[in-house]
Amino acid sequence: MEHFFFKGQENILGKKLSFQDKITEVRKELSKVLDTRNLSFLMGSGCSMGKYGIPTMQKFADLFFSATAEELEEMSDILKDLLLTEEHKETLSSHKINFTDEPFRNNLETFLGTLYSLKFYLRQIKCEAEIEKINNVILQTKKFILYKCLNEENYSKDGEVINNYKNFYRRLSLRDSNLPKPNIFTTNYDLYSEKSLDQLGITYTNGFSGFVERYFNPSIFNYALAEQMDISSFKWNIIDNFIYLFKIHGSVNWLEVEESNKLFNVKEVQDVSFDKLSSEKNIMIYPSPIKQNSSLGSPYSDLFREFQRRITQNESVLVTMGYSFSDEHINNLIFQALTIPTFRLVIFSDTSFNNNKEELVERENIKKLKDLNDPRIWIVGSNGELKEGDNEKPLHWFSTIASELLPDWSENRIEDKNQQIIDILNSNRSSKITGND
Repeated sequence: MEHFFFKGQENILGKKLSFQDKITEVRKELSKVLDTRNLSFLMGSGCSMGKYGIPTMQKFADLFFSATAEELEEMSDILKDLLLTEEHKETLSSHKINFTDEPFRNNLETFLGTLYSLKFYLRQIKCEAEIEKINNVILQTKKFILYKCLNEENYSKDGEVINNYKNFYRRLSLRDSNLPKPNIFTTNYDLYSEKSLDQLGITYTNGFSGFVERYFNPSIFNYALAEQMDISSFKWNIIDNFIYLFKIHGSVNWLEVEESNKLFNVKEVQDVSFDKLSSEKNIMIYPSPIKQNSSLGSPYSDLFREFQRRITQNESVLVTMGYSFSDEHINNLIFQALTIPTFRLVIFSDTSFNNNKEELVERENIKKLKDLNDPRIWIVGSNGELKEGDNEKPLHWFSTIASELLPDWSENRIEDKNQQIIDILNSNRSSKITGND
């Protein structure tokens, strides 16, 4: 396995370094930029992957289109009912959509995009019967994605992925309290971030206000949680453990409600069972070529506006993890931020290519950034297969980032506390000396 850390086009990890030395070198370099004032992370689907985690959209397509006999045997009855039925397949066949071949075989985005385009065409020729059939296929695809993203069957077994998230947020919560609170942007629909933050007792805001009924209110992102330091005066201090969480593609537990006296008719619900959510209108940008247009509507437009505003602040750093740079509407905002001289971009990614054309394009976007030879762009990762018994983990894995590469800010906290104690002791000593005089 080959590990790399590109600053521009220069790999600063020497081949003769041991794996642990490479870990130390990456952590040392990251500590220099992650103490910046304005720190943001962009988390993609790769962060939620694992044995029992959320698979990629390619894996979704494999299962949805042609589940193997072994997969069917292990599958729950609910999930079996969400696969393409014979009726759906007949509808697709009648319109010459061969989902077993490229470009649909491994790509739900192309599949859904084609269905939406077909639906638009059928609407123009006023073919209502066929529109209903296509709608049924679209609805079945969306329900399948929703069920897999909820991950109800595997969550109790999913210790690895939730622990990765907890390690990440635990470290991040120990960042210097004098710095602005970090921003977490994610394209994922799942609830790993919320569950891990709740378990850690870390306070966060995700753009919703209220307690019993929570509705979207983007002004919440301008607030911070503070504690009163002195009861006798108006002296406040922002609490240490606080995170801004932006789910820029929506969430499985966001619903569009028709009857509401709120400015935004988007509600966050606590009942996240599939039975409840599958019968509601979910607020999720499903994978399709029209998702760039979808991002222009609320609440997505508000979330993307925050994304653009926060990464274009002076001295900003954006760290991408598990994100393949396949979403043009997100890439465009990152490219705009690169026009700002003080902006830095840290990308965790592998450099592997396979025969799938779409994945080739995804990696190609990262390659284009590397070819800019801009020292502000850092690319960290590994390529090659992980062999059984291999102690060297890929550097771009979320587990490696969360447990080994992020700086251990707790050390700074201890040093700060020690310095405070020393200052108090010195102050008391000075007072005694003055009194003796």
